[in-house]
Amino acid sequence: MNTNTRWHFNPLDQRQPLRQEENSQQKISSRSQSLNELREQQRQPNSFGRPPSSRVCKDVRYPIVHKLRIDELFDFRHEEKPNIDLLMHHLKNEGRLAEPTWRHLLSQAKAYFRQEPNLIRIPRDCTIVGDIHGQFYDLLSIFELGGTVGQQTYVFLGDYVDRGSFSCECLFLLLALKITYPRLFILLRGNHEARQMTQVFTYKKECQVKYSLDLWYESMSLFDCLPICALIDDRFLCMHAGISPHLKSIQDIVRLNRFQEVPSEGPLCDLMWSDPHRQFNSRQTPPWIFNNARNCSFFFNYKACENFLIDNRLLAIIRAHEVVPNGLLTYDHGSLSDFPVLISLFSAPNYCDVYNNTAALIIYDGQRNVRPVYFRHRPHPFVLPNHENAFEFAHRFMTNYVRAIILALIQSYTKLVDLSQNQNLHDDVTKRLKVKEKLLTEHTEKCQKMNTMHIQLGNLAPPEQFQEKALDNKNIFEEEVPLLSKAFDSDPDVTFNSASKIDALYEQRLR
Repeated sequence: MNTNTRWHFNPLDQRQPLRQEENSQQKISSRSQSLNELREQQRQPNSFGRPPSSRVCKDVRYPIVHKLRIDELFDFRHEEKPNIDLLMHHLKNEGRLAEPTWRHLLSQAKAYFRQEPNLIRIPRDCTIVGDIHGQFYDLLSIFELGGTVGQQTYVFLGDYVDRGSFSCECLFLLLALKITYPRLFILLRGNHEARQMTQVFTYKKECQVKYSLDLWYESMSLFDCLPICALIDDRFLCMHAGISPHLKSIQDIVRLNRFQEVPSEGPLCDLMWSDPHRQFNSRQTPPWIFNNARNCSFFFNYKACENFLIDNRLLAIIRAHEVVPNGLLTYDHGSLSDFPVLISLFSAPNYCDVYNNTAALIIYDGQRNVRPVYFRHRPHPFVLPNHENAFEFAHRFMTNYVRAIILALIQSYTKLVDLSQNQNLHDDVTKRLKVKEKLLTEHTEKCQKMNTMHIQLGNLAPPEQFQEKALDNKNIFEEEVPLLSKAFDSDPDVTFNSASKIDALYEQRLR
């Protein structure tokens, strides 16, 4: 495949041509009607979605206000397949779906996932994609580079949600493609497709802000149905994270009960959470050791990995789960082959809008050539950290300013008391004020530090459950945060290393 050939549309263009491979002219007309209606609504002078004349940033596109109805997205006269071009155009312009629409989308996709086995066997000629993490506009780049949608098989290794600002959009598009091309789109489960992780990070909040908590509950039920591994060409075993000491053969994977929340231990946990050891091929590295970086599962070494491959007659393991600077990291070659025993793949460029990393995908063609494709990040609409609106964002700062004013008033009184020689002034009121002064000083400083972190780090800001840990390690933030912006354009390696040190503070699974 020629990677310079773009797909049949440019996701960042304002005008979106429809696909031309429909079966009949009548089908093209009926399925393009809704898209034309939406465009016409944006051109009408009195439509609700039209930007006001006083809009300051006239070059910033106004989001689509219309919520996509179920009869607009799904063509019930043609096998109930979703209109992919309409959905892409709608989501790209920050449009949302009506509740019956997203419910039907999740319900149909869930039915397909429930029918799939734990391990899906795939022939050669496919595209393998790592973590996406809610980066919708970069997902569109993947479809441009990875092969024609509808012809090429895509294998996604999990982590579609959290961290990025557009998890709902990523999920909706991938589910629509799964419904339209069920055999060509394989979606495996990652460690972030779980209740515990989406509550800690951003997906649950995003569902609340953009839709409702019902979407989060329905998504969790759908995630419980996702398959967990893929076997490509009987050579490459794909999963989200890595192997497990509890799994000796591929048949052990087939026998697992995957229809549950990801547990905190055991083989299903390991497939979602394990990592290769930092000293992967060192003789001193044990085959299995507790993964203290994740607070669950294991680190595994070269010997454990190669033994699993030999026992199951495999060539390599392809996994995601870890951000790597260039999107692709190959480990040591096997003793019986001239091919890496393990490949780490990451497909979210400029992860968290901070890492400045390159992303990659792998194209495995019909001649059994493994070709990596690298790509950089695309611009996307600005979203405040943690999906706050302008009032919530400003309220945190205003609240802190009010606390600072109250603190200043208390301190002005207590300082006068300290300077006075009159011991009668040290009454109960003064003592209580001094206690409040101490507490308010600590709380104000804490809030100021967290506000600063949110401004400087964006999507890399610590989740609420990790804020205390972040404050306890404030020296790391003080050392690394200045390097992020300073080295972003000049030295990507420095930016990546600084972001990794900050992110390591809250990579662990909460028990």
